[in-house]
Amino acid sequence: MKLQYSKLLLFSFSIFLFLEGLDAYSINNIPIFWLGVSFFLFVFLGLHFFGFKVSSYNFVSLRNWVLYGIFITLIQSFFNDVVLPKYASTTYFQYISLRLLRLVFFLVVIYCLDYILQKYNFEYVLTFFLLSCLFISVLSLISYFSYVYGYNDFPRTRSGSGGWTQPIERACNILRNYGTFREPSFLSIWSVPFLPYFFYLGKKKKVWYFLSLIPILSIVLSRSLTGVMAFLLAASLTLLIILFVHKKFELNLFALMTLFVIVIFSSSIFSYQFPPDQKNCDDSINECICYTEDRLDELKSSTSVPDATFGRFRELASQGLDAFSNTAFLFDYIQDEGFSVFGDGFGYSNITFSYAADEATKKLENNQIIYRNPGQVVSFNNLFANILMSTGMLGLLWFLYILIDTSRRLVFRYTLIQPYVLASFISILFIYSYQAEEIAAHLAISIAFAINLQKNEE
Repeated sequence: MKLQYSKLLLFSFSIFLFLEGLDAYSINNIPIFWLGVSFFLFVFLGLHFFGFKVSSYNFVSLRNWVLYGIFITLIQSFFNDVVLPKYASTTYFQYISLRLLRLVFFLVVIYCLDYILQKYNFEYVLTFFLLSCLFISVLSLISYFSYVYGYNDFPRTRSGSGGWTQPIERACNILRNYGTFREPSFLSIWSVPFLPYFFYLGKKKKVWYFLSLIPILSIVLSRSLTGVMAFLLAASLTLLIILFVHKKFELNLFALMTLFVIVIFSSSIFSYQFPPDQKNCDDSINECICYTEDRLDELKSSTSVPDATFGRFRELASQGLDAFSNTAFLFDYIQDEGFSVFGDGFGYSNITFSYAADEATKKLENNQIIYRNPGQVVSFNNLFANILMSTGMLGLLWFLYILIDTSRRLVFRYTLIQPYVLASFISILFIYSYQAEEIAAHLAISIAFAINLQKNEE
């Protein structure tokens, strides 16, 4: 009977990964992502009711950190009366509850994956995960080329953050691969952590090397600077760690990367530009004007993939921190607020940050006050900043200890899969520093794998 538990949990988690990838869709105004979370937790609780047990022996520090985050959030929510921004799509109770549910889900995933890995080997487990990634990547490419060849995209049923729409087709802009996500960067940062595992399975069966081209193409077409840099970081780290640890050069992986980069960066088929707005066209001279806000906007709209990615990187690097307006404001905000010992709780910290962001970005145009993100719940776009403001210095230092402990488990394990898990883990930390702000299943996978590697060695 216990073997059936592991099969059902593995199958259920794979379904969740697929549903998580359907970020741009909802059913009856409920995002499919949350339906996926609820589905997996329902399966877990159902199995628990029938006698399924998991041990928390290896996760004491992590479990206590999650409980601490839940406690701080509940305390702050109880003693603070706050009003959500105007265009928030949930009530305050719902918003806070979803943040807590995400914490619980993160911990449950680690418990369950640890149990699954005691029953099955890495290759078997990863096959299910990567199939979910492949399905989402294929759907994203279908969505992308539907615009190129004039077919209808899948109807996107979930509104963007704060109730705003998902602008894909914009005059003069280069088409970016949104796929099944609300924003191109969401697609890339979801896909990148899976790539090292494609390379690992490629060691066993060469077909996985070629299958990896599908998510890689999907990532490049997203034109996400964070996503592309994270991919290059993950692939390069995989090569370097294999060379350093196993004293081997992974020729197949290197050749695949080189060939793909040459093809992508030299082909114009991957740079589709939407036609200009007719109101900006002069039929008498057969000329249309396409407007760009600044140099970064111009690079983002370039038909050249290298300019759209590495060109933006050079421009940002030359301007320093001032180029990252969101990051610069975040640093100023943290400095102004000071370093709390215990934090404001998950969710509540986002709300207070949102009102501050409204004030910082407002400007006067045509005698009217204009806001950059009016009435929206604004993201920190940085997991570590979110944890600092939500759980204070105590929570951040505690979380950093968990990450250091995970790194220790990975660095000192000399197994075949170790380089690939480590590369995925580091790419996740990179992404958390620039884009994502909430703990996701990818980090849970890395932690569970790290703990299991140590168990196997012992």
